[in-house]
Amino acid sequence: MTREEFALFLKSLRDAEKKGLDTDAIVKVHEHENVYIYNDACLKKIFASEKNIALTTDLVNASLNLVGDNRVENPKLVNPFIPGELGYRNSEPDLVLVNERENGQPRDRISIEVQHEGGLTFKNRVVLYVSRLSSNMVKKSEPPILENLNLVVFQFFDVYPWRVSRNYRHSIQLRNQEQLLYYDKQTITVIEVKKFFSKAKYFASDDSRLAQWLRAIDTLNRGADFSEFANDPIFGVLQEEAKLSNFSSRYLMMEGMTMTDAMYLVYNEREKIARNLLKNGLSPKDIARNTELPLSFVYEIKKALERGY
Repeated sequence: MTREEFALFLKSLRDAEKKGLDTDAIVKVHEHENVYIYNDACLKKIFASEKNIALTTDLVNASLNLVGDNRVENPKLVNPFIPGELGYRNSEPDLVLVNERENGQPRDRISIEVQHEGGLTFKNRVVLYVSRLSSNMVKKSEPPILENLNLVVFQFFDVYPWRVSRNYRHSIQLRNQEQLLYYDKQTITVIEVKKFFSKAKYFASDDSRLAQWLRAIDTLNRGADFSEFANDPIFGVLQEEAKLSNFSSRYLMMEGMTMTDAMYLVYNEREKIARNLLKNGLSPKDIARNTELPLSFVYEIKKALERGY
């Protein structure tokens, strides 16, 4: 299912529950369809399951462009999906795993997050994830010896407009004004899914593993012919795991919007209003007062507009 189709499906489950109808019967009707893989609940169940660790490992290596000795080989899930238990959502990334390295090298901590809505609040949220994951590595009263942290973000909006960058995968690290690397243990990898498909002709010759993953997931989400990927054992597992018959109605309905997500969406709407008001010449102070956004945040929006974002 596409995102829109899956949203309507979830709505039908909630409506049926309110009427006292059998929600599992609704799932049964759609059991041969695929879930929307980028949904938080679906992503968690598919990629945070112990039995699918090879699937998750392949996705991680493709996302981080890791090859040879640098590949993630023996990851362990930090927050695994437990069959029979209801999922839950919080302000942490959707999926976290660690990977041990040999020869005394620091281990990797890798998180995967999906974001559908853009804006400055998104960047703040990503940096918040990184800071939380970093602080969780250090035990109280011990020196801050950190692991290699990689936050992978699949996003459905452009963080870098086409006129600025014709890449859909971005590796972001701490650098100085001369672009010299300051710290190599903390990386945000942004994958612009929307850009990859909106400029499909430009990326048609891209046969990287990440490009294969994006196309395979998109094909399943659209319910299109999957024969192109059928001979790949990893994508064969993905095809089986994405079937709606693997998901109970109760699990799907429990993945409701938390207060954090609600406020996130509110800020996105207010940011859109602030952008329009700034374009119309209203002062940042008046905008902050009318939208209830922090004045500093309005100035950030103003700077972004001036840079063409």
